[in-house]
Amino acid sequence: MTDAAEGSSGAPLKKDSGGGQRKAAVVVGLVCVGVVAAVVAMNSGNLSVHSDVSEPTGLQAGVSTGPNRAPVIRSVTPATDRIEPFDMCEVVCDAVDDDGDPLTYTWTVSQGDLYGDGATIEWGSPAEEGLFKLTVVVDDGRGGSAETSASLRVKTNYAPQIASLSAVSGWIVPGASTYVSCAATDADGDDIAYEWVTTGGETFGQGRAIVWLAPAEAGSYWITVFARDAYGGESRRGVPISVTLSEPPTIGQFVIKGVDTDLVKQSESGWKIFRGRSCTIECVVVDGDGPFTYSWSANKGTLTADGAIARWDAFDGRGEAAIIVDVTDVHGSVASGIVSMTVETCTCAFK
Repeated sequence: MTDAAEGSSGAPLKKDSGGGQRKAAVVVGLVCVGVVAAVVAMNSGNLSVHSDVSEPTGLQAGVSTGPNRAPVIRSVTPATDRIEPFDMCEVVCDAVDDDGDPLTYTWTVSQGDLYGDGATIEWGSPAEEGLFKLTVVVDDGRGGSAETSASLRVKTNYAPQIASLSAVSGWIVPGASTYVSCAATDADGDDIAYEWVTTGGETFGQGRAIVWLAPAEAGSYWITVFARDAYGGESRRGVPISVTLSEPPTIGQFVIKGVDTDLVKQSESGWKIFRGRSCTIECVVVDGDGPFTYSWSANKGTLTADGAIARWDAFDGRGEAAIIVDVTDVHGSVASGIVSMTVETCTCAFK
């Protein structure tokens, strides 16, 4: 008897030694699929797909595992509450995200131009005055967002106007003191801050009035006041005080006339003239021991002088200028005077 089995044809059948292995592999494969399916079923709520091929090592730092929380806008703050027409203003958005998500900012405005991105931008205001709406949307990239708006006010700021600056005495002896006061108004109703400076001596006090202590040296000294508002508006005026052992000359007035123009006019704070026009200024001395000598100067424009009379040519643009004269008598005592001139660019200022 032989151990080999025979087929129907009588040929012996060969043993397939790999058949059992393939069956085993199929069984193992089915078991693995079953295990994977069970694992997936048990963890279906935490399944995630990664684009990288490395094994995840844990949650990324700063990413919340709970429900997403939207960002919160704490404030939107412009650099000033009054913006000049056709000017630039910085605006800052203060926002937080409790999940630590990176934030993006989308800004829109009803009028004007926006420059920059992120939490801080600049707004270019339009030429006209008014209230304009600025809106920012803050997004965390995960479906959470916050939105808020702010009003931007565009209004021309008018600088304070100094109506008068005067000293109790126009001259004092060395080491003496005098009271100096300023009267100023602001068309916008803004608070006015005062700063006092002097070419010599000392000032005491603050606000609209101070006490000036003269130095020991004789001469003519200028006390200047700056009147400022909180929006960059500024005016200044100076008053001379003579420090001398004897009374200096007394300047009575300035006689001002236009040269081939009638666009010269006295104003509350001095004089005004149209741009590019010229005028003569005569210094009239009413008391003192002559003959007198005259020394003229101007911080802007073109000045030519001969004795008590000077000619001043205005510059081409709006602004202010100061024309100063020092008058010296035969004893060497000096008196100083000033003409405050505003250059206008519109003839409407002379109607």
